[in-house]
Amino acid sequence: MSTLPFSLPVVPIRKRYQIALHVVGWLIFIIWIIYFLYSRGSLTLYKATDVVSGLLFHMAIFYFNWYVLIPRFLARNRILLYIGCVLAMLLVIALIRPPIDYYLFREFNPKMLAPYSYERILQYMVAGLMIVFISSALKVTGNYIRNESRNKELEKQKLTAELAFLKSQVNPHFLFNTLNNIYSLAYKQSPETPDAIMKLSLLMRYMLYESNDSQVVLQKEVENIFNFIDLQKLRLREQTSIQFTTEGEMAGIMIAPMMLMTLVENAFKHGLVSKNEIGIKMHLLVEKEYLQFSTVNNISTHKKKGFGGIGLQNLKQRLSMLYPNRHELSLEEKEGIYYATLKIYAQPKK
Repeated sequence: MSTLPFSLPVVPIRKRYQIALHVVGWLIFIIWIIYFLYSRGSLTLYKATDVVSGLLFHMAIFYFNWYVLIPRFLARNRILLYIGCVLAMLLVIALIRPPIDYYLFREFNPKMLAPYSYERILQYMVAGLMIVFISSALKVTGNYIRNESRNKELEKQKLTAELAFLKSQVNPHFLFNTLNNIYSLAYKQSPETPDAIMKLSLLMRYMLYESNDSQVVLQKEVENIFNFIDLQKLRLREQTSIQFTTEGEMAGIMIAPMMLMTLVENAFKHGLVSKNEIGIKMHLLVEKEYLQFSTVNNISTHKKKGFGGIGLQNLKQRLSMLYPNRHELSLEEKEGIYYATLKIYAQPKK
């Protein structure tokens, strides 16, 4: 079997779609003209030939402007040169078309004695100018839509990359603090060390496998918080009072993973003191329009100035990207007590 000495070009799907759209557009244009002539009873061989001839000239103007003038001049913001080239093209077409029409239609229309006339040249230029406007409008609109779609896709990819980076910051930061807690138990040779390791494995399973999606079931996030609190209690004993209460129906509620955990971890990191009256209090309220998570804790006198802050900064960035105009974060320090409240709305705020 013989083979071709060359391979046929493969037209991309988007390009084929564009070609098909152009073909359909011109067919609709031809059908409309034929129907218009037929409805007026003036569809003759002369008129049909005139339609075909005019269509070929209009297509030449349309695609010369589409593929040559717009990319080379208009797209590069060379407006004056573009206008000059358009006028030159229309003038050339207006000078070429009359003798061609005279040759084609002299037998159909005996009154066409002279190929050139001022009115005919002006008519051809005006008609060509309309085709240029249509071609430019479609080209510019198509480019705008494609650029907007491309920009949205790039923005989406950028957002995904930024969220992945922020999430990668959460996990090591969270793991670092938790390992310090287990190290403290192991250093004391506590018999509860294996139980602490088990709690850590549950936390890591959540972070590695269950929090890979953009959102998780709220109940899973709450269970993860309880596991974290249990792990902290193994180390703290009765040193700090810890309360975590929930209110409202959590079924069907979705939330970004590790969102609430950041505030919990911050409360434990900076709110541990040997003697306190408040300890650490956490409360989750789920309403139809929003969910609210709040923490209240004493501020440790051993808190290092200028140390930490990664978790809260990370939280603010994630909230701005995941819940734009749908969240409120309040952080306040007052008389040795730290108040943090996060409210996430089901719908954007008006």
